[in-house]
Amino acid sequence: MPKKLQPWSSRLIGLVGAGALAASLVVATVPSDAALRDWLPFGKTHTLAKLLPSVVNIEVASFKPDPNDKSAPPRRVEAFGSGFVVDPAGYIVTNHHVVDGVSEIHVTFKDGTSLPAKVVGDAGFNVDLALLKVDPDKPLTPVKWGNSRDVRVGDSVFVVGNPLGIGESVSAGIVSALNRNITETPYDDFIQTDAAINHGNSGGPMVNVRGDVVGVATALFSPTDAGSIGLGFAIPAYDVQFVIDRLRKYGELHFGYLGVRMQDVTGDMADALGLKPVHGAIISSVVPDAPAAQAGVEPGDVILSFDNKPFTDIRALGRMVATAQIGSTVPLTVWRDGAEKKLTATVAKFPEEMPAKESGQAASAPRTVGTNPAQLGMDLASLTDEGREKYKLASGVDGVLVSGVMPNTTAADRGLAAGDVIVRVQDAAVTTPDEVQKHLADALAHDHHFALLLVQKPNERKWVTMPIAPSE
Repeated sequence: MPKKLQPWSSRLIGLVGAGALAASLVVATVPSDAALRDWLPFGKTHTLAKLLPSVVNIEVASFKPDPNDKSAPPRRVEAFGSGFVVDPAGYIVTNHHVVDGVSEIHVTFKDGTSLPAKVVGDAGFNVDLALLKVDPDKPLTPVKWGNSRDVRVGDSVFVVGNPLGIGESVSAGIVSALNRNITETPYDDFIQTDAAINHGNSGGPMVNVRGDVVGVATALFSPTDAGSIGLGFAIPAYDVQFVIDRLRKYGELHFGYLGVRMQDVTGDMADALGLKPVHGAIISSVVPDAPAAQAGVEPGDVILSFDNKPFTDIRALGRMVATAQIGSTVPLTVWRDGAEKKLTATVAKFPEEMPAKESGQAASAPRTVGTNPAQLGMDLASLTDEGREKYKLASGVDGVLVSGVMPNTTAADRGLAAGDVIVRVQDAAVTTPDEVQKHLADALAHDHHFALLLVQKPNERKWVTMPIAPSE
């Protein structure tokens, strides 16, 4: 049988021990139930009471063909989500995925009022946010924004929404982690919480103990479709406010743009580049005529700071670029040829249509290191018209063809495959197998344990680190 807990006053007295005076002092300071609700982190009922009128349930409907009878009229399919008021005139925030592709949207307020809504701004899955508009008879009560940059792991939070469509509900928990990357967008910066987030909570607010909105409930992880297991994720309020402001001003994200493809610098890459400590974003390709290209950024450069500010990873750098003022001129610090170099770039508006992407197995061999490509497990050949045709390579791709990769070798471990093209080794362009081997040897002579290879694959161009010396 579960142990029955004593009332608060009895437990507090017991902690003090014997002594009438001590006991009476403790009893005198025990707060009432109402005072406890006001004091306990999970008992801030008065702050939530102010918030709840600003939270709405969202019902959506779409019309889809009957999969069992193609001649039948489309079926009405209903779903639900959550949102909250951000402007007395009737602007409401929710997730993009709640309203994506639907035909009808209705929002229901705490007092039972139901109003039709329309989408007036949509960030798509880049940020998974949408802005709705209703026409109320009287001004609505907007939420109060909190500063999500002040949120810390362990902070108490509430999530308010419409889980599983059962109606307005509140769940409580703590902030479990910050800056979570769940590979949803290039800008992932989620707040993780163990407060229950279920289907239908999407678009609802995450608030702190003062009732201030610090995030928008967006996603959950679950090994099944059963619901919350304490792994929920919210978009930080700072990002939400920025996106909503852009949607209201421009009707679109209006993000900044440099025109580069990047990877986080790893320890292996830093070793190959002679970069200490490990930090920065290495450039794998540059879009022709884009701001980065005009600034002189080259593949192999490592961006160390943007607008004189450091960053933690490529997602953080992406957010810095996206939120930069269109047309502004910003300094870039890059690492090139073993030294820092200062460049200047003019931020452009993110293009509506992205430019086009820049454009044999043998017996198993043991994993080894060295500067001989065959020793690493790959066969190389000069790039000929025959090779281009065989592997359907774009005409603009130049470099050295990987004509074969042996299974279970160092090259195979690093993801190389027949048909790949090695474009650069370290900071040098290559056109022959001998040049590849020479630059690998040069890297080893400079005491690098790894060399950097810029590799053109069928659908992407990326940097690969190749071990060339035994680890110490």
